[in-house]
Amino acid sequence: MKNLGIKSRVIFLGTIPALLFAMILAGYAISNVFGVLNQSLRDRGRIIAEQLAPAAEYGVISGNTQILQRLAQQALSSEQDLRSVLIIDSNDHVLALSGRELPQALMAELKKENIQEYKLKGGMIFISPIYRSLVEVDDFSSLRENDKTFKSADSQLEIGRVYVDLSNQTLRSLRQDLITKMLLIGLFGLGLSALIAWWIGRNITKPIQEIAYAVNKVGEGIFAHTITENSSGELKTLQRGFNSMSSSLKQAYEVMQDKINDATSMLRHQAQHDDLTGLINRREFEIRLERSLKSVHENGTQHVFCYLDLDQFKLVNDTCGHSAGDELLKQVSVLLANRMRDRDTLARLGGDEFGLLLENCSLADANQITNTLLKLVRDYRFIYEEKIFNIGVSIGLVVINSSFDNVSDIIHAADMACYSAKQAGRNQSFLYSAGDVEVKQRRIAVEAVADITDEINDEQFMLYCQPIVPLSSGVPQQHHYEVLIRKINLEGDIMLPTSFIPSAERYLLMPNIDRWVIKNTFATYRELLNRSNERCSYVFSINLSGTSLGDKSLLDYIREQFVIYSVPPESICFEITETAAIVNLKNTINLFGALRKIGCSFALDDFGSGMSSFMYLKNFEVDFLKIDGSFVKDMHTNKIDHAMVRSIHSVAEAMNIKTVAEFVENEAILKELKNIGVHYGQGMYLGAPLPIKKLIENLSV
Repeated sequence: MKNLGIKSRVIFLGTIPALLFAMILAGYAISNVFGVLNQSLRDRGRIIAEQLAPAAEYGVISGNTQILQRLAQQALSSEQDLRSVLIIDSNDHVLALSGRELPQALMAELKKENIQEYKLKGGMIFISPIYRSLVEVDDFSSLRENDKTFKSADSQLEIGRVYVDLSNQTLRSLRQDLITKMLLIGLFGLGLSALIAWWIGRNITKPIQEIAYAVNKVGEGIFAHTITENSSGELKTLQRGFNSMSSSLKQAYEVMQDKINDATSMLRHQAQHDDLTGLINRREFEIRLERSLKSVHENGTQHVFCYLDLDQFKLVNDTCGHSAGDELLKQVSVLLANRMRDRDTLARLGGDEFGLLLENCSLADANQITNTLLKLVRDYRFIYEEKIFNIGVSIGLVVINSSFDNVSDIIHAADMACYSAKQAGRNQSFLYSAGDVEVKQRRIAVEAVADITDEINDEQFMLYCQPIVPLSSGVPQQHHYEVLIRKINLEGDIMLPTSFIPSAERYLLMPNIDRWVIKNTFATYRELLNRSNERCSYVFSINLSGTSLGDKSLLDYIREQFVIYSVPPESICFEITETAAIVNLKNTINLFGALRKIGCSFALDDFGSGMSSFMYLKNFEVDFLKIDGSFVKDMHTNKIDHAMVRSIHSVAEAMNIKTVAEFVENEAILKELKNIGVHYGQGMYLGAPLPIKKLIENLSV
């Protein structure tokens, strides 16, 4: 019943009671009819036997068997179901027999038991005694009794018997016919009941089924489905309520679907675009780049990929804060996007880096487009809080052809080309070619830092040192060395800093390298102290990169190393370049002030390379100025370089700062430096860099 529909249930409930009633009625009727038929058969057999007995009295008394035989045959022929008629006398002699003979044993048993009816298989035997009638009539009548008086039956004498064998074949046929008719009538009634129940169920359940079907459609999300309000009473109320509900759901669904579509569009846009600039993001750009590369391999088309890197973004970001940097990126994005063709794709790849995909573009057209962008950015002035910045952009171009197998190689090639453009002087473009010397050098530099991780292996690097020699008698004549770093490649060759430091700075690996240098320099000084019984008075200058100056945890790390190795702070001098100091002005001042309190000294390296060196110098409390080697190396032949060195030294003396001249390569340079009064000199003429381990070995106690 649980799995039946409402229509089936109505038919089932309407048919089953009728079926049960028909079965009960048929059972009752058959039972009564069968009982009546059985009783009729018995009455008929008894009557036949009782009628034959008086008729046979005379024949039995007279012994006229012919009369008795005709009587038996007449009875057998007149009654359809009689199988035999037997008349015997009191001595059990057969006087007449018509039909089949009855067994003697059976007759003896029936006589002995005085049985009047006996049931056989397929019929019944009825026995009726034949009496000799002795009737005496009283001629006097009693007026008071007004009746006839007969002699008692006790005066009758049994002179024979009549046996009647009656078949029940007709009765069985009648029964079978009756059962068949009853079944047919029952089946007809059942079918009629089922038809009536179906008709009733159809009319009652059709509206309910329509509602159920409509509810199912709503469950499937088809809210526009409605039903015809053709019923009455509660069903019509239910139909009207469903249509109202369906209409409300449809309206709610449409509103919700609109919101979903809007949200989906927004999420799709967010997944494909950069939040800050609104340009295509790196993920979506790489998908389009992959599609372009596929078209190259399949159709032989040509595309150009441009890798754009802003030149002064870090200066703006560090000078005015990240909000200024974000505003610069927005303005530059709008500036570049307005010059794009419809089929071009401009994307922000990350930070201040942009990607430009020029589809179906020749190299000549690509050069024209990039030259336009270079001029556009070069002429642009970024103004933020009354500060004006000149912005440049370096562009690396890659022709996408069948030589590339994947997007990663294309982006890597464009990155190397962009770096070459920066190295060549910035604000220009550079076309990637696998055979270019710059590209090869860039690839070597990138590969050189590929194995640098947070935990630097001591076998990757080694420390060197170069002496800083006193040139004036007015300064302490102690040993002073600048600590230098070398990298050991997989083949065991020693690599100079110029081959890996630029890439390490570009990929923000310098803080890890700087910490390794600090730790191992302190460990070396500790070994010198141990060998000299704490009498070593060397000064080691350690270079710090610009990215390390932005590391707020660097100060705590340096303090920790002082505690671990017990190195006297006055024996450590930290060097930073003028450019790094200017870009990280606030952090540099804070770091200088904190370390100076514990006794460290400081040197400003490559001084004079900036446009406003003297203006920024007053912001730093430094101990040494290292004059940029570009002025020193030709000062003995170039008057301007000579004048620059002299002026830098004069300003430094006025500020009570010691000067160090780099690139002292010959005697002539050394002589000029001494004439000017420069305090220290450093260069190959005064001493080549040597492994710091040899410094330990050569220590004289």
